[in-house]
Amino acid sequence: MFLISIFIKIPPISRLVKGCEREFFSTGKGGIIASSFLVLLFAWILIGPCGCATPGERPHGIVKEDLFKEYVEKGRDCEGKGDLVEALKQYKLAMTVDPANKGVVDSSNRVETALRSLAEKHYKAGLRLDKAGKYARSRQQFLIALRLWPDYPEVIKMLTTRKRIKIKRYVVHTVRPSESISKLAKIYYGDSEKFSIIAKYNNFDDASRIAVGQKIKIPEIEGVDFLVGKEPVETESLSVDDLEIAEWDWEDYALEDRPEPVDQVAIYRNHGVDLFRKGEYQMAIVEFSKVLNANPDDNIALAYSHKSHYQLAMGFFAKKDYLGAKGQFEASLRYTKDCYKCKVYIRKSEDLYKEMHYKKGIRLFDKEQLNKAIKEWELVRFMDPEYKKVNELINKAKMLLKKIEELKKSQKD
Repeated sequence: MFLISIFIKIPPISRLVKGCEREFFSTGKGGIIASSFLVLLFAWILIGPCGCATPGERPHGIVKEDLFKEYVEKGRDCEGKGDLVEALKQYKLAMTVDPANKGVVDSSNRVETALRSLAEKHYKAGLRLDKAGKYARSRQQFLIALRLWPDYPEVIKMLTTRKRIKIKRYVVHTVRPSESISKLAKIYYGDSEKFSIIAKYNNFDDASRIAVGQKIKIPEIEGVDFLVGKEPVETESLSVDDLEIAEWDWEDYALEDRPEPVDQVAIYRNHGVDLFRKGEYQMAIVEFSKVLNANPDDNIALAYSHKSHYQLAMGFFAKKDYLGAKGQFEASLRYTKDCYKCKVYIRKSEDLYKEMHYKKGIRLFDKEQLNKAIKEWELVRFMDPEYKKVNELINKAKMLLKKIEELKKSQKD
Protein backbone atom coordinates (compact mmCIF):
# COMPACT_ATOMS: atom_id res chain seq x y z
CA MET A 1 0.00 0.00 0.00
CA PHE A 2 2.94 2.33 0.78
CA LEU A 3 4.32 1.90 -2.73
CA ILE A 4 0.89 2.38 -4.29
CA SER A 5 0.35 5.61 -2.36
CA ILE A 6 3.75 6.85 -3.51
CA PHE A 7 2.99 5.92 -7.10
CA ILE A 8 -0.28 7.85 -7.02
CA LYS A 9 1.56 10.99 -5.86
CA ILE A 10 4.37 10.68 -8.46
CA PRO A 11 4.73 13.88 -10.53
CA PRO A 12 5.25 13.56 -14.29
CA ILE A 13 8.67 12.07 -15.13
CA SER A 14 9.89 15.28 -16.84
CA ARG A 15 9.20 17.22 -13.65
CA LEU A 16 10.90 14.52 -11.60
CA VAL A 17 14.08 14.71 -13.70
CA LYS A 18 14.20 18.48 -13.53
CA GLY A 19 13.72 18.29 -9.78
CA CYS A 20 16.61 15.84 -9.55
CA GLU A 21 18.78 18.17 -11.61
CA ARG A 22 18.06 21.00 -9.16
CA GLU A 23 18.91 18.68 -6.29
CA PHE A 24 22.16 17.75 -8.00
CA PHE A 25 23.38 21.33 -8.50
CA SER A 26 22.08 22.83 -5.26
CA THR A 27 22.88 20.27 -2.58
CA GLY A 28 26.22 18.84 -3.62
CA LYS A 29 27.16 15.25 -2.83
CA GLY A 30 24.20 14.67 -0.51
CA GLY A 31 21.86 15.97 -3.19
CA ILE A 32 23.36 13.64 -5.75
CA ILE A 33 22.80 10.64 -3.51
CA ALA A 34 19.23 11.68 -2.71
CA SER A 35 18.43 12.34 -6.37
CA SER A 36 19.90 9.00 -7.45
CA PHE A 37 17.85 7.24 -4.79
CA LEU A 38 14.64 8.86 -6.03
CA VAL A 39 15.36 7.96 -9.63
CA LEU A 40 16.05 4.33 -8.72
CA LEU A 41 12.94 4.17 -6.56
CA PHE A 42 10.66 5.41 -9.32
CA ALA A 43 12.32 3.12 -11.87
CA TRP A 44 11.70 0.15 -9.56
CA ILE A 45 8.05 1.11 -9.20
CA LEU A 46 7.50 1.65 -12.92
CA ILE A 47 9.30 -1.33 -14.46
CA GLY A 48 9.73 -3.74 -11.57
CA PRO A 49 12.89 -4.80 -9.75
CA CYS A 50 15.84 -5.66 -12.01
CA GLY A 51 13.72 -5.14 -15.13
CA CYS A 52 12.00 -8.55 -14.64
CA ALA A 53 8.50 -9.50 -15.85
CA THR A 54 5.62 -7.66 -14.20
CA PRO A 55 3.58 -9.54 -11.56
CA GLY A 56 1.27 -12.12 -13.16
CA GLU A 57 3.30 -12.30 -16.39
CA ARG A 58 4.71 -15.78 -17.10
CA PRO A 59 8.14 -16.45 -18.63
CA HIS A 60 8.02 -17.18 -22.37
CA GLY A 61 9.40 -20.71 -21.97
CA ILE A 62 6.61 -21.73 -19.59
CA VAL A 63 3.94 -20.31 -21.91
CA LYS A 64 5.37 -22.33 -24.84
CA GLU A 65 5.43 -25.49 -22.72
CA ASP A 66 1.78 -25.03 -21.68
CA LEU A 67 0.76 -24.38 -25.27
CA PHE A 68 2.57 -27.50 -26.44
CA LYS A 69 0.85 -29.62 -23.78
CA GLU A 70 -2.54 -28.17 -24.71
CA TYR A 71 -2.11 -29.07 -28.39
CA VAL A 72 -0.89 -32.58 -27.58
CA GLU A 73 -3.75 -33.25 -25.13
CA LYS A 74 -6.32 -32.02 -27.64
CA GLY A 75 -4.73 -34.20 -30.30
CA ARG A 76 -4.88 -37.30 -28.12
CA ASP A 77 -8.46 -36.55 -27.12
CA CYS A 78 -9.54 -36.17 -30.75
CA GLU A 79 -7.63 -39.30 -31.75
CA GLY A 80 -9.36 -41.24 -28.97
CA LYS A 81 -12.74 -40.07 -30.24
CA GLY A 82 -11.91 -41.08 -33.79
CA ASP A 83 -11.64 -37.53 -35.14
CA LEU A 84 -8.32 -38.10 -36.89
CA VAL A 85 -8.49 -34.96 -39.03
CA GLU A 86 -8.65 -32.69 -35.99
CA ALA A 87 -6.08 -34.84 -34.15
CA LEU A 88 -3.57 -34.35 -36.96
CA LYS A 89 -4.23 -30.60 -36.92
CA GLN A 90 -3.47 -30.42 -33.19
CA TYR A 91 -0.30 -32.51 -33.52
CA LYS A 92 0.89 -30.25 -36.36
CA LEU A 93 0.27 -27.21 -34.14
CA ALA A 94 2.28 -28.86 -31.36
CA MET A 95 5.14 -29.39 -33.84
CA THR A 96 5.22 -25.67 -34.56
CA VAL A 97 6.04 -25.16 -30.88
CA ASP A 98 8.50 -28.05 -30.54
CA PRO A 99 9.47 -29.47 -33.97
CA ALA A 100 12.07 -31.85 -32.51
CA ASN A 101 9.75 -33.62 -30.07
CA LYS A 102 9.89 -37.28 -31.16
CA GLY A 103 6.65 -38.23 -29.42
CA VAL A 104 4.50 -35.69 -31.23
CA VAL A 105 6.29 -36.34 -34.56
CA ASP A 106 5.50 -40.05 -34.20
CA SER A 107 1.87 -39.26 -33.29
CA SER A 108 1.54 -36.98 -36.31
CA ASN A 109 3.01 -39.62 -38.65
CA ARG A 110 0.80 -42.35 -37.19
CA VAL A 111 -2.40 -40.34 -37.64
CA GLU A 112 -1.39 -39.14 -41.10
CA THR A 113 -0.76 -42.75 -42.19
CA ALA A 114 -4.16 -43.80 -40.83
CA LEU A 115 -5.88 -40.91 -42.63
CA ARG A 116 -4.22 -41.79 -45.94
CA SER A 117 -5.28 -45.40 -45.56
CA LEU A 118 -8.88 -44.34 -44.90
CA ALA A 119 -8.74 -41.90 -47.82
CA GLU A 120 -7.59 -44.69 -50.12
CA LYS A 121 -10.54 -46.87 -49.09
CA HIS A 122 -13.00 -44.07 -49.87
CA TYR A 123 -11.24 -43.32 -53.17
CA LYS A 124 -11.54 -46.96 -54.27
CA ALA A 125 -15.18 -47.04 -53.16
CA GLY A 126 -15.75 -43.90 -55.24
CA LEU A 127 -14.21 -45.54 -58.31
CA ARG A 128 -16.46 -48.58 -57.92
CA LEU A 129 -19.56 -46.41 -57.59
CA ASP A 130 -18.53 -44.23 -60.53
CA LYS A 131 -18.08 -47.29 -62.71
CA ALA A 132 -21.55 -48.49 -61.67
CA GLY A 133 -23.05 -45.13 -62.64
CA LYS A 134 -23.85 -44.10 -59.06
CA TYR A 135 -22.38 -40.64 -59.45
CA ALA A 136 -23.80 -38.85 -56.42
CA ARG A 137 -22.55 -41.53 -54.03
CA SER A 138 -19.27 -41.69 -55.94
CA ARG A 139 -18.75 -37.96 -55.49
CA GLN A 140 -19.47 -38.29 -51.76
CA GLN A 141 -16.73 -40.87 -51.45
CA PHE A 142 -14.25 -38.70 -53.34
CA LEU A 143 -15.04 -35.69 -51.16
CA ILE A 144 -14.62 -37.74 -47.99
CA ALA A 145 -11.26 -38.99 -49.29
CA LEU A 146 -10.23 -35.40 -50.05
CA ARG A 147 -11.17 -34.29 -46.55
CA LEU A 148 -9.04 -37.05 -45.04
CA TRP A 149 -6.13 -36.34 -47.39
CA PRO A 150 -6.44 -32.85 -48.93
CA ASP A 151 -3.54 -33.41 -51.35
CA TYR A 152 -4.68 -36.82 -52.65
CA PRO A 153 -3.62 -36.45 -56.33
CA GLU A 154 -5.90 -39.14 -57.82
CA VAL A 155 -8.96 -37.74 -56.04
CA ILE A 156 -8.18 -34.19 -57.14
CA LYS A 157 -7.87 -35.48 -60.68
CA MET A 158 -11.26 -37.22 -60.46
CA LEU A 159 -12.89 -34.03 -59.20
CA THR A 160 -11.21 -31.57 -61.56
CA THR A 161 -10.55 -33.28 -64.90
CA ARG A 162 -12.81 -31.96 -67.64
CA LYS A 163 -13.14 -32.35 -71.36
CA ARG A 164 -14.85 -29.97 -73.75
CA ILE A 165 -16.91 -32.04 -76.14
CA LYS A 166 -18.87 -30.72 -79.12
CA ILE A 167 -22.43 -31.91 -79.42
CA LYS A 168 -23.87 -32.16 -82.90
CA ARG A 169 -27.40 -32.77 -81.63
CA TYR A 170 -29.37 -34.84 -79.19
CA VAL A 171 -32.47 -36.96 -79.45
CA VAL A 172 -35.08 -37.45 -76.76
CA HIS A 173 -35.82 -41.07 -75.99
CA THR A 174 -38.93 -42.17 -74.07
CA VAL A 175 -38.05 -45.10 -71.84
CA ARG A 176 -39.93 -48.33 -72.52
CA PRO A 177 -40.39 -51.37 -70.24
CA SER A 178 -37.23 -53.41 -69.59
CA GLU A 179 -34.94 -50.64 -70.89
CA SER A 180 -31.91 -49.45 -68.98
CA ILE A 181 -29.25 -46.81 -69.56
CA SER A 182 -26.87 -49.56 -70.69
CA LYS A 183 -29.42 -50.78 -73.22
CA LEU A 184 -29.90 -47.24 -74.54
CA ALA A 185 -26.13 -46.91 -74.93
CA LYS A 186 -26.16 -50.16 -76.91
CA ILE A 187 -29.01 -48.86 -79.10
CA TYR A 188 -27.50 -45.43 -79.85
CA TYR A 189 -23.76 -46.00 -79.58
CA GLY A 190 -23.47 -49.73 -80.21
CA ASP A 191 -21.67 -50.12 -76.86
CA SER A 192 -23.43 -50.64 -73.54
CA GLU A 193 -20.28 -49.51 -71.70
CA LYS A 194 -20.90 -45.97 -72.96
CA PHE A 195 -23.92 -45.59 -70.64
CA SER A 196 -22.00 -42.93 -68.70
CA ILE A 197 -22.32 -40.52 -71.67
CA ILE A 198 -26.10 -40.60 -71.35
CA ALA A 199 -26.11 -40.60 -67.56
CA LYS A 200 -23.78 -37.63 -67.17
CA TYR A 201 -25.42 -35.63 -69.96
CA ASN A 202 -28.75 -35.97 -68.14
CA ASN A 203 -27.14 -35.21 -64.76
CA PHE A 204 -28.28 -38.52 -63.27
CA ASP A 205 -27.14 -39.17 -59.71
CA ASP A 206 -27.67 -42.90 -60.26
CA ALA A 207 -27.62 -44.37 -63.75
CA SER A 208 -29.44 -47.48 -62.57
CA ARG A 209 -32.61 -45.56 -61.69
CA ILE A 210 -34.79 -44.69 -64.68
CA ALA A 211 -38.54 -45.08 -65.02
CA VAL A 212 -40.82 -46.21 -67.84
CA GLY A 213 -42.13 -43.15 -69.68
CA GLN A 214 -39.18 -41.00 -68.62
CA LYS A 215 -37.75 -38.79 -71.37
CA ILE A 216 -33.97 -38.99 -71.69
CA LYS A 217 -31.68 -36.91 -73.87
CA ILE A 218 -29.21 -38.91 -75.96
CA PRO A 219 -26.38 -36.68 -77.22
CA GLU A 220 -24.52 -37.16 -80.48
CA ILE A 221 -20.92 -36.24 -79.85
CA GLU A 222 -17.85 -36.07 -82.04
CA GLY A 223 -15.76 -39.24 -82.19
CA VAL A 224 -18.55 -41.58 -81.09
CA ASP A 225 -20.78 -43.51 -83.52
CA PHE A 226 -24.41 -42.41 -83.38
CA LEU A 227 -26.81 -45.09 -84.63
CA VAL A 228 -30.08 -43.16 -84.83
CA GLY A 229 -32.41 -44.74 -87.38
CA LYS A 230 -31.07 -48.27 -86.99
CA GLU A 231 -33.56 -49.01 -84.23
CA PRO A 232 -37.32 -48.36 -84.32
CA VAL A 233 -37.37 -45.79 -81.52
CA GLU A 234 -39.48 -42.69 -81.14
CA THR A 235 -37.31 -39.58 -80.86
CA GLU A 236 -37.50 -35.85 -81.00
CA SER A 237 -34.52 -34.27 -82.67
CA LEU A 238 -32.86 -30.85 -82.54
CA SER A 239 -30.88 -29.84 -85.60
CA VAL A 240 -27.33 -28.58 -85.69
CA ASP A 241 -28.63 -25.11 -86.55
CA ASP A 242 -30.80 -25.06 -83.41
CA LEU A 243 -27.89 -26.02 -81.18
CA GLU A 244 -25.20 -24.03 -83.01
CA ILE A 245 -22.64 -26.76 -82.26
CA ALA A 246 -23.28 -26.61 -78.50
CA GLU A 247 -20.41 -27.44 -76.20
CA TRP A 248 -20.93 -29.72 -73.25
CA ASP A 249 -18.72 -30.10 -70.19
CA TRP A 250 -18.14 -33.85 -70.22
CA GLU A 251 -17.31 -34.12 -66.52
CA ASP A 252 -20.22 -31.98 -65.47
CA TYR A 253 -19.55 -32.37 -61.77
CA ALA A 254 -15.90 -31.21 -62.01
CA LEU A 255 -14.41 -28.27 -60.13
CA GLU A 256 -11.78 -26.87 -62.45
CA ASP A 257 -13.52 -24.37 -64.73
CA ARG A 258 -16.54 -23.63 -62.58
CA PRO A 259 -15.31 -23.63 -58.97
CA GLU A 260 -17.86 -25.27 -56.76
CA PRO A 261 -17.59 -24.68 -53.00
CA VAL A 262 -17.04 -27.88 -51.06
CA ASP A 263 -19.82 -28.20 -48.50
CA GLN A 264 -17.85 -29.29 -45.44
CA VAL A 265 -21.02 -29.92 -43.44
CA ALA A 266 -22.28 -32.24 -46.17
CA ILE A 267 -18.98 -34.10 -46.07
CA TYR A 268 -19.32 -34.62 -42.33
CA ARG A 269 -22.93 -35.73 -42.78
CA ASN A 270 -22.17 -38.18 -45.58
CA HIS A 271 -19.18 -39.57 -43.72
CA GLY A 272 -21.37 -40.06 -40.65
CA VAL A 273 -23.99 -41.95 -42.65
CA ASP A 274 -21.27 -44.11 -44.18
CA LEU A 275 -19.84 -44.92 -40.73
CA PHE A 276 -23.32 -45.71 -39.40
CA ARG A 277 -23.93 -48.19 -42.21
CA LYS A 278 -20.66 -49.89 -41.31
CA GLY A 279 -21.72 -50.17 -37.67
CA GLU A 280 -19.07 -47.69 -36.48
CA TYR A 281 -21.60 -45.83 -34.35
CA GLN A 282 -19.23 -43.95 -32.02
CA MET A 283 -17.27 -42.49 -34.93
CA ALA A 284 -20.54 -41.66 -36.70
CA ILE A 285 -21.64 -39.66 -33.65
CA VAL A 286 -18.43 -37.61 -33.87
CA GLU A 287 -19.21 -36.68 -37.49
CA PHE A 288 -22.86 -35.85 -36.80
CA SER A 289 -21.86 -33.67 -33.85
CA LYS A 290 -19.80 -31.55 -36.28
CA VAL A 291 -22.88 -31.16 -38.48
CA LEU A 292 -25.04 -30.14 -35.52
CA ASN A 293 -22.44 -27.65 -34.32
CA ALA A 294 -22.86 -25.88 -37.67
CA ASN A 295 -26.59 -26.48 -38.01
CA PRO A 296 -28.44 -27.63 -34.83
CA ASP A 297 -31.62 -28.27 -36.86
CA ASP A 298 -30.11 -30.65 -39.43
CA ASN A 299 -32.77 -33.36 -39.57
CA ILE A 300 -30.52 -36.05 -41.01
CA ALA A 301 -27.83 -35.51 -38.37
CA LEU A 302 -30.45 -35.46 -35.59
CA ALA A 303 -32.05 -38.70 -36.83
CA TYR A 304 -28.76 -40.54 -37.24
CA SER A 305 -27.40 -39.27 -33.92
CA HIS A 306 -30.50 -40.76 -32.30
CA LYS A 307 -30.02 -44.05 -34.16
CA SER A 308 -26.29 -44.21 -33.41
CA HIS A 309 -26.76 -43.72 -29.67
CA TYR A 310 -29.63 -46.22 -29.71
CA GLN A 311 -27.49 -48.87 -31.40
CA LEU A 312 -24.65 -48.28 -28.93
CA ALA A 313 -27.15 -48.53 -26.08
CA MET A 314 -28.48 -51.86 -27.33
CA GLY A 315 -24.90 -53.14 -27.54
CA PHE A 316 -24.21 -52.14 -23.94
CA PHE A 317 -27.53 -53.65 -22.85
CA ALA A 318 -26.70 -56.98 -24.50
CA LYS A 319 -23.37 -57.04 -22.64
CA LYS A 320 -25.17 -56.30 -19.34
CA ASP A 321 -23.43 -52.95 -19.03
CA TYR A 322 -26.68 -51.42 -17.84
CA LEU A 323 -25.25 -48.12 -16.69
CA GLY A 324 -23.57 -47.58 -20.07
CA ALA A 325 -26.81 -48.57 -21.81
CA LYS A 326 -28.81 -46.13 -19.68
CA GLY A 327 -26.47 -43.29 -20.63
CA GLN A 328 -26.72 -44.06 -24.33
CA PHE A 329 -30.52 -44.39 -24.25
CA GLU A 330 -30.70 -41.01 -22.50
CA ALA A 331 -28.41 -39.53 -25.17
CA SER A 332 -30.60 -41.02 -27.88
CA LEU A 333 -33.65 -39.48 -26.24
CA ARG A 334 -32.11 -36.02 -26.49
CA TYR A 335 -32.33 -36.22 -30.28
CA THR A 336 -35.77 -37.83 -30.50
CA LYS A 337 -37.81 -36.86 -27.44
CA ASP A 338 -40.76 -39.11 -28.28
CA CYS A 339 -38.69 -42.32 -28.42
CA TYR A 340 -40.91 -44.67 -26.41
CA LYS A 341 -38.46 -47.58 -26.61
CA CYS A 342 -35.70 -45.39 -25.16
CA LYS A 343 -37.82 -44.59 -22.12
CA VAL A 344 -38.74 -48.24 -21.62
CA TYR A 345 -35.12 -49.36 -21.87
CA ILE A 346 -33.94 -46.62 -19.50
CA ARG A 347 -36.27 -48.04 -16.82
CA LYS A 348 -35.19 -51.59 -17.64
CA SER A 349 -31.52 -50.62 -17.48
CA GLU A 350 -31.97 -48.93 -14.11
CA ASP A 351 -33.90 -51.89 -12.64
CA LEU A 352 -31.45 -54.49 -13.93
CA TYR A 353 -28.47 -52.42 -12.78
CA LYS A 354 -29.85 -52.08 -9.25
CA GLU A 355 -30.86 -55.73 -9.00
CA MET A 356 -27.52 -56.95 -10.38
CA HIS A 357 -25.44 -54.99 -7.85
CA TYR A 358 -27.89 -55.69 -5.03
CA LYS A 359 -27.59 -59.46 -5.53
CA LYS A 360 -23.83 -59.23 -6.00
CA GLY A 361 -23.66 -57.46 -2.63
CA ILE A 362 -25.68 -60.27 -1.03
CA ARG A 363 -23.30 -62.91 -2.41
CA LEU A 364 -20.25 -61.01 -1.18
CA PHE A 365 -21.85 -60.51 2.23
CA ASP A 366 -22.47 -64.25 2.52
CA LYS A 367 -18.79 -64.81 1.72
CA GLU A 368 -17.94 -62.33 4.50
CA GLN A 369 -16.36 -59.93 1.99
CA LEU A 370 -17.98 -57.01 3.74
CA ASN A 371 -16.11 -54.09 2.19
CA LYS A 372 -16.84 -55.33 -1.32
CA ALA A 373 -20.49 -55.93 -0.40
CA ILE A 374 -20.79 -52.36 0.90
CA LYS A 375 -19.36 -50.98 -2.36
CA GLU A 376 -21.94 -52.91 -4.40
CA TRP A 377 -24.84 -51.71 -2.26
CA GLU A 378 -23.59 -48.14 -2.35
CA LEU A 379 -23.83 -48.27 -6.17
CA VAL A 380 -27.46 -49.25 -5.74
CA ARG A 381 -28.11 -46.57 -3.12
CA PHE A 382 -26.54 -43.90 -5.31
CA MET A 383 -29.12 -44.62 -8.01
CA ASP A 384 -32.07 -45.35 -5.68
CA PRO A 385 -31.73 -44.78 -1.91
CA GLU A 386 -35.11 -46.46 -1.34
CA TYR A 387 -34.31 -49.67 -3.21
CA LYS A 388 -35.34 -52.65 -1.05
CA LYS A 389 -33.45 -52.56 2.29
CA VAL A 390 -30.13 -51.43 0.89
CA ASN A 391 -29.56 -48.82 3.64
CA GLU A 392 -30.13 -51.40 6.37
CA LEU A 393 -27.76 -53.85 4.70
CA ILE A 394 -25.01 -51.21 4.39
CA ASN A 395 -25.40 -50.25 8.06
CA LYS A 396 -25.40 -53.90 9.12
CA ALA A 397 -22.21 -54.60 7.15
CA LYS A 398 -20.52 -51.52 8.62
CA MET A 399 -21.49 -52.56 12.18
CA LEU A 400 -20.04 -56.02 11.62
CA LEU A 401 -16.82 -54.50 10.28
CA LYS A 402 -16.61 -52.28 13.34
CA LYS A 403 -17.07 -55.24 15.71
CA ILE A 404 -14.44 -57.23 13.83
CA GLU A 405 -11.97 -54.34 14.16
CA GLU A 406 -12.74 -54.02 17.86
CA LEU A 407 -12.25 -57.74 18.35
CA LYS A 408 -8.90 -57.66 16.53
CA LYS A 409 -7.80 -54.69 18.64
CA SER A 410 -8.76 -56.40 21.90
CA GLN A 411 -6.82 -59.52 20.93
CA LYS A 412 -3.70 -57.44 20.30
CA ASP A 413 -4.06 -55.77 23.71
